[in-house]
Order: sequence, then structure tokens, then C-alpha cells
Amino acid sequence: MIDQKLLKDNIFAFYFTSKQAEGLGLQSDMTFGYYDKTKFKGEMKWHPVQFKYMFGVKLDDVLFNGVSSGVCKDRPKGCMITFDSGTSLMSMPTFAAQKLNDAKIPTASSIVPCKNQKQFGDMTLMING
Repeated sequence: MIDQKLLKDNIFAFYFTSKQAEGLGLQSDMTFGYYDKTKFKGEMKWHPVQFKYMFGVKLDDVLFNGVSSGVCKDRPKGCMITFDSGTSLMSMPTFAAQKLNDAKIPTASSIVPCKNQKQFGDMTLMING
């Protein structure tokens, strides 16, 4: 599509809804050549791609309720995150899963008993500063 100059801009975007949002008539979608500004609030932030084959960008940290998980601490080459529209789960390398496990944060491979769905609070991905 890029080589054939079929796109207004050489970008793509995806938007995911929840089951609850689908019940309200919102649908997940993927767009090529533009992004739908009605699907988010605030400003769009662009980040340089470090690994072009998987759209990998620099990940500085993962915060839970504003507290650092330290997942990227002591990584000489840093961390990277890839935004993948074909994956329904968050996956991570073993070192990252171990750091979260040590902090008692649940992952797909580590079950942590909890009192309710909101016990661990908001997760924030710190990307490129």
C-alpha cells in the first residue's frame, strides 16, 4: 500500500472496544492512512520506531497506580514494546514476567490471589520518556 501510494499518510491505527462498549454500539476497527480523532481524548503522541519489523518503540517502565514496577531497570539495552493488533493478551520476555512476579503483579503465567478486579489499580506504560 505504501509503495503504491494508496494511503493519505503512511500510518495505520487500531481501536479496541470492550464487550460493554460493543453493547453501546461501538465497534473495534483498524484504519489505514489515517486515524479517527473521535476515538480518543487528548493529543496524539508520536514515538520513534526502534524496530521497524514489529513497530517496536522504547519502553521505560510499567507503573501500577503510579508506582514503578522496575521492569526495565538495569537493562543495558533498555526495553521495547510492540503494539500488535493481532494479540489479545499482553506477552513479555521472561525477565519482565519475573520482575512483575516478584512484585506480586499477576501475569498470564503467574496467578496472584486478589480481593477484587481493581486491587492492582491502573497500569501505565511509560513509553519513550
